[in-house]
Amino acid sequence: MNEKRCEERRAVEIPTLDLAASPDLKALTIRAPWAWAIAQGWKRVENRSWSTRFRGRIAIHAAVSKESDGDAAATFANLEIEPPSEFVRGAIIGTVELVDVLPLDEFLRRFGGDRYDRGFALGPLCWVLREPRLCVPTPCSGNFQLWNVARRLELDRERAEGRKSVERRKSSTNGR
Repeated sequence: MNEKRCEERRAVEIPTLDLAASPDLKALTIRAPWAWAIAQGWKRVENRSWSTRFRGRIAIHAAVSKESDGDAAATFANLEIEPPSEFVRGAIIGTVELVDVLPLDEFLRRFGGDRYDRGFALGPLCWVLREPRLCVPTPCSGNFQLWNVARRLELDRERAEGRKSVERRKSSTNGR
C-alpha cells in the first residue's frame, strides 16, 4: 500500500528553480518535515489559520525550526511514511500548485476518504495542494504569509554583501 501510494504521489523533479520564468513566484515557509512531505507528494494539504485568494504555483520553503519534528515523526509513523534521516532546512525545496482553500469540515467531506489527506488535515483552513515538483534546494531566509521569492533572494544577497563589506572594513582596520 505504502509503495503504491508513493508511486501515485511521486513529485516531478525539476533541476533548479527558474526565477527568470517566474519573477513573481510566491513562496510559503513551512516547518521542514511538513515541507518535505508536501514536496514529496505525501501531504496534499497545508493547515493554516488564514486564507488567501491566491491560486497557482507556489514555492515550498523549509523553515530552519525543529519545533515540529516530534509531531511530524509521530504522524509519519502512523501513516507508514519513512522520512529521510535529515531534512533540508532554510531553503526552497520544491513547488506545488495551490488549488483551493477550504474549511476543515469541507476538506474532510471532499477528501477525507483518503487516509493520507485525513491524516494530515487539521485545519482550521486547509490549503489544497497538487502537482508537487522537487528542485535542487535554494538556500534563503523565509518569511510569514506568502512572500516573493525573487525579492527575498535579493534581500538575502544584499545582507550577505553588507556583512562581507563590514568584515572587510574590520579586517582592514585591525591590520593597520
